[in-house]
Amino acid sequence: MPIFNVQKITTGDKTAVTFAYNDYSSMIFTNTHATDAVTIDLYATSQVGTDITATLVYAAETEAVSTDSVTLTVDNGSGSASVAANDAFLNERIYKSDGTFLGICTTVTSTTVLVFSGGLSNTITDNDILHTGTRYHFLNNVKIPNGASLKLTSDEFNFDSNNYNLYIDSNSSTGTIDIITRY
Repeated sequence: MPIFNVQKITTGDKTAVTFAYNDYSSMIFTNTHATDAVTIDLYATSQVGTDITATLVYAAETEAVSTDSVTLTVDNGSGSASVAANDAFLNERIYKSDGTFLGICTTVTSTTVLVFSGGLSNTITDNDILHTGTRYHFLNNVKIPNGASLKLTSDEFNFDSNNYNLYIDSNSSTGTIDIITRY
């Protein structure tokens, strides 16, 4: 008898896709919207410092190592507002250019402020360019008609869950996607 895990996506924001086991056979994405198509992205994001991508966001101050919450002011490298956004930073591991782990961004309060509620593992210095894990898309701007489903088999989205996290984005503000993972 097949075992499955279900997850309802209820926001258009980046959402981590959850797994009960790593030995999955397929994943089904169902558009639950009553009338409209929904466009999704499905991607894996690296969680290791050897596979990172530079953002256009710079530290606008120096912050020391800390186990307390750290609020970091950021900019675009010349003092203007940065492009910091939830999609790029929220709940992501943040690194220096050499792969040094800094901390996990837990809040993006604006394009000028990032919060690391668990503190910082290493010092951030003024004008450090912030890096995040590289993204690898399994699905990019894939439109699922209303009432339809899309099924991927394990060979179409297999990844190392020890080194990558899987995320989904929906263009619907209410998500309107159900995910069923079969094992």
